[in-house]
Amino acid sequence: MRFDATAGAALAAPIIIAALILHYTKINGSRLVKTLVIAGSIWLIGTTMSDTIYSLDANKHVTFELFTSKGLELELIRTAFSLHWHLILVGIILMLLTSIAIWKSNLVRCIQTRSTKLNFSLSIIVWLLFTVTAIRGGWMDHPQSPMSAYNIGDNDRAFIAWSAPYSVTYHLAKGAKKSASNVTQPASSELHQELAQTTTSPAILDNLKDANIVFVLLESWVSIDMKSYGSDIDSSPFFDALREKSLTSHAMYADGYRTVQGMFASMCSFPNPNGGIVASTQLQNNQYYCLPHMLKDRGWDTRFIQGSGKGLVGAFAKTLGFTESYGKMDYDFDDETNEWGYMDGGIYRYSLDRLDEMQAENPDKPFFMMINTGTTHSVYLPESFGYPFGDDNMSQIRASVQNHADIALHEFLAQLEGRFDKPTLVVLMSDHTAKVSEPDLAKNSIPFLIYATDGSIPSKQLDTAVSQRDIGVTILDWMGGYAPWFTGQSLLQEQEFYRSSFSDGSLFYWVDNRHAVTINSPDGQLKQCFTIEDNTISLTKTDCNAEWVQPLYQQGRDFNNLTQQLLFDGKTLDYRNLASIFPQSSTELEDDSQLVSD
Repeated sequence: MRFDATAGAALAAPIIIAALILHYTKINGSRLVKTLVIAGSIWLIGTTMSDTIYSLDANKHVTFELFTSKGLELELIRTAFSLHWHLILVGIILMLLTSIAIWKSNLVRCIQTRSTKLNFSLSIIVWLLFTVTAIRGGWMDHPQSPMSAYNIGDNDRAFIAWSAPYSVTYHLAKGAKKSASNVTQPASSELHQELAQTTTSPAILDNLKDANIVFVLLESWVSIDMKSYGSDIDSSPFFDALREKSLTSHAMYADGYRTVQGMFASMCSFPNPNGGIVASTQLQNNQYYCLPHMLKDRGWDTRFIQGSGKGLVGAFAKTLGFTESYGKMDYDFDDETNEWGYMDGGIYRYSLDRLDEMQAENPDKPFFMMINTGTTHSVYLPESFGYPFGDDNMSQIRASVQNHADIALHEFLAQLEGRFDKPTLVVLMSDHTAKVSEPDLAKNSIPFLIYATDGSIPSKQLDTAVSQRDIGVTILDWMGGYAPWFTGQSLLQEQEFYRSSFSDGSLFYWVDNRHAVTINSPDGQLKQCFTIEDNTISLTKTDCNAEWVQPLYQQGRDFNNLTQQLLFDGKTLDYRNLASIFPQSSTELEDDSQLVSD
């Protein structure tokens, strides 16, 4: 209700100001006031409708996306109309009915009566106090923001309490350059002291393994439709079979809900801003040294390919160190498309063309290619394929589309076999999930695997939960390198502890295998404690007085505070794994780095 009052007060302000100006004139301002009220009503309905559609697809509300969708407007509109036309129809009908009712109503009008100066002044003061109080969110704490909804302490209730009109208005008023903000507490002086005193081996970035890397960023793939992750649905038999012959883990949790978040976490091995992104915000201008940067500087050909418009993702790829970035307008052939652009068959075809081109130009030059797929960005499938898991609900459609993508992936990887003389590392990882209404961690649990054509990657499933942040570290480790500012852990080295993390609004999740705690980022307080079932998604609340909770909570709180502060201060290269967060001594860290260089 507080957010609704805020939105109402903000929208009422220009209407009341106009009415006050007209109050002492002879002009009948009823039509102007009605027009303003209609505009406000359309804004309330329109923003609520848009946010509802977005949340159904992405499982999160609209915030910074207002500034990060440039170039994708048509795709977003097409997706909305193809998936949620009934909601759009309801919204339009409500707008029309509301507009007609307001215009014909006698309740909305300018009354040409004059009040005394005292009454007029008192009315102005009362109105100003109410408006400022409503917009600020009261006077008992700091000024509110849309993320204040998470003060409820329950993520599901906060999701429901969210006010779309308030959030959209807030972020539009705040501006694009401030669309990312640090909501965490500053890191403690003890943490800074430990960071200053922590010594690790210097970066090892030269004399890297002369090898290729193909990284397939599986757009919106979900583990809940995959048999190898404990699902009853068998949407991806090829991936599941390949997983048995690759390096993988019991679970992986996405560090966000956007492609650019998955890219940043995996390539830079650093957490995204809580509830936000780096791309297209003030954070994009900070200094990073990510895996593509390292390889490009040492002679690798680095390229990023997607099947939709280049837009935000394509531009961000270059920020991360990819020399070339391709989108659908670069394709020189026709193939199956959805509303976003080329589907996976066409994307893989274009990728193979570029790979052949690179090999023809300079066969001795190693490459790093990241491919962002596109079939699972939509719900469209060709009539010739149909919907093998049904199309009665979103879960069936989602599984059917992922099945189509799995078949295309099989065909692509088959064509990669024996194509290159150099050893080639293949990484398959979902960037994030989408179209997920299932509860708990379903919207964060994603598939991944790694294998190498020279057999240098073990076929092993780590019985733990890992992070997207671990992927860049693992790739660099396989190549014989080491970057002390990476926050992840190599999956090729025996680790005493693995940690996965992600944020949902202002709630920060810190995961240790089958244990998880949630932390309220603004005040660093422990919120809830869970055990995670073997299906990687189901949560069971547990007693926060359990022996394992406090150490895990303190590590998660300190990690979140430290990494967020370094991120917003533009000092991500200063990060080092601390013994208080990752229970390994500095000596052990140095030993691990020595193993990498051997």
